[in-house]
Amino acid sequence: MTVNMSDQAKVILHPTDFSPASDLALAHALRLAITNQAELRIFHVVDEVDEEDWTKFPSVREILSKWGMIPENADRSAVTALGVNIEKVIGTGKSVVESIERYCTLNPIDMVILATEGRDGIAAWLKPSTSERIATQIAPMMIPVLFVPDHCKGCVSVETGHVNMEHILIPVDHEPDSGAAVDAGLRALTAYGSNKSRLTLLHIGAGSKFPEVEIAEDTWKVQRVVREGNPAAEILAVANESDADLIIMVTAGTHGWMDAIRGSTTEQVIREAKCPVLAMPYFA
Repeated sequence: MTVNMSDQAKVILHPTDFSPASDLALAHALRLAITNQAELRIFHVVDEVDEEDWTKFPSVREILSKWGMIPENADRSAVTALGVNIEKVIGTGKSVVESIERYCTLNPIDMVILATEGRDGIAAWLKPSTSERIATQIAPMMIPVLFVPDHCKGCVSVETGHVNMEHILIPVDHEPDSGAAVDAGLRALTAYGSNKSRLTLLHIGAGSKFPEVEIAEDTWKVQRVVREGNPAAEILAVANESDADLIIMVTAGTHGWMDAIRGSTTEQVIREAKCPVLAMPYFA
C-alpha cells in the first residue's frame, strides 16, 4: 500500500479568495510551512491580472509579527530567516477550479490547504463547494488535502499560531488499509510538530473485525472505538463527542452508485465536520 505523503511537505499550496473564511486556512498553511521550513504558495485566481490584485494578498509578515515570530515592521529577510519561503501567485482563467488544477499539474505540490463551507443534502449533490471540486480535480495527482471549515476552531490559532492537536480521530477499516490511515495520521502530527496527541482509532462495524494496527502504544496514547451504523454519521458523532481537533481520512475515491448520489464518506464528513479534515489519497 502507498500513501502519498512525503516525510515533509516542502511545497504547500493555499488557494484563497481573500475572504475571512480563508484566514483560518492560511494560518494552518503558514504554520505547516514554518514547521517544515517549506515553501508556501498563496494562490489567487482572477479573470485578468490587475496591479491592484497583488495588494489584496494577506501580509504574512503581519501575521508572523502577531505570532511573535518576527519583530514588528520587519523586512522580508526576517521571514527568510525562519527557513520559509512565501510566494504569492496569481492564476488567470474563468474557472477557479481549472486554474488550480492546471497549476498543480505543472508544479510539484506536496499538500493543498483549503478553506471550506459546510454543505449537505441535495444542495451538495447539485452544487458541490469550490473546495470539493478542486479536491476532486486534483485527486488523480494523489495530493493530500487539508480542509479547514470556516466555522471550526481549527488546529492552529489565527491569533497566536499555536498548534493544538491534542486529539486526533482516525477511522480505520480493512479497505482502505488501516495501516495507511495510522501512518498518515502520525505523519500529519510530525508535520505540524506535535507528538503528544491522543489517537482515537474508530472502526465502523463489528468489534471482532477491528483491523490490526501496528502502533507504538508506549509512545502514543491510543484509544480504540467501535460503532455501528452509517460511517459518515458515526465518524462525525465520535468527533463531536470527543471534541476532536483533527479527523484524518484515508480515501480511495468513491465506490458505488449510492456514493455517486450522496458523496463518498470522506466528502460527507468534510461537509459537516466541526474540525479540520485531512484527506489522504491511497492506492494499493
